[in-house]
This record gives sequence, structure tokens and C-alpha cells, in this order.
Amino acid sequence: MNLDAAVLLGFAVAGSAPMVHRAAGRFAGWLLALFPAGLALYFAGLASEVWRGEIVRSSREWVPSLGLALSFHLDGLSLLFSLLITGTGAVVLVYAGGYLAGHRRLGRFYAVLIFFMASMLGLVMAGNLILLFIFWELTSVSSYLLIGFDSEREKARKSALQALLVTGGGGLALLAGFVLLGLAGGSFELAALSGQ
Repeated sequence: MNLDAAVLLGFAVAGSAPMVHRAAGRFAGWLLALFPAGLALYFAGLASEVWRGEIVRSSREWVPSLGLALSFHLDGLSLLFSLLITGTGAVVLVYAGGYLAGHRRLGRFYAVLIFFMASMLGLVMAGNLILLFIFWELTSVSSYLLIGFDSEREKARKSALQALLVTGGGGLALLAGFVLLGLAGGSFELAALSGQ
């Protein structure tokens, strides 16, 4: 497996989470937690390379006409955050299975939680500015859905909307800065901009 497959697989697992919940019932949280736990082991296996000062990279063509690729990198900081995201994600999935047992929308909660986790992984490992912006926005949308999960409560709806407005507004400023940086630097790839 490579870095881009790890991130993209997260979105596939998120999409299948409601079906897994219907099929596995009360064991769904444990079953779904195997995915982030497996990713944590995968990232831990890359730690020796990162500790030697190497940067693990993966890339595949995305929009070749614009020179954009689905590029990801793993350095010390992104490794730390990847381990935090996947480790915490596994624990939260197991805990949610018990805490929200019997909730009619638990399958949806699993899906949004894994979607949030995959978005955060993409964010911390993104290798270009456009991809970084996209994962920022996916994190914003998924956090909106998580905060507003209990949508019958007005306070949850208001809090979710407030979070979306703040992150959405910040995202527009971020996009403007990224476009200016990419144009000034001649590339949207972080490795090219940082001279690595």
C-alpha cells in the first residue's frame, strides 16, 4: 500500500460503514476500528524511514493538463499526526459502538467519523496546495456533520453552522493564499516550493 491508497481507501470504508453496521450489529465499531488500527500499524512501519530523515512520498496523475497530481508525503510531523488520527480514530469507533448502542443513526455516525478521519489524513499528508485545500474543505464538511449529528437539538444545529461558517471563511482565505503562493513559486507542489 502507498500513501494515496491509504487515504483513498478511507473514503471507501466510510461509504461502506452503514452496510457494515447493518450486517455486524453491535460488533460494527470493533470491525470498523480494524481499518484505522491497520493504518496505524502501516504508518508505524514507516517510522524507521522517517526517523532516518527520509520523506516517504507517493504520487499519481490527477489533472495533468494543469500539472496537478495526487501527491502525498510523510515526514516527521505528518507521521506524528497520522498516528494520532488513526490511533484515536480506532479508539473512538470502538467507544462509539458502546456509547451510541441502539442509536438509529449509528451507521451514519460511523461513516461520517471515518470520512473525517480520511479527510484529516489527507490534510496532514497532502503534497500540493490544491490537495491541501480540498482536504481542508472535506474536514470542514465532515466536522459540520459530526457537530450537528444530533440534528433534533437546536444547539447542535447552531454549533454546526457556526463551525462551518468559520472553517469555510477561513478556507476561502486559505485558497486565495495558496493560489498566490503557487503562482509566485511556479508550482503548487509543496516539495518544489520548499526546495526539497
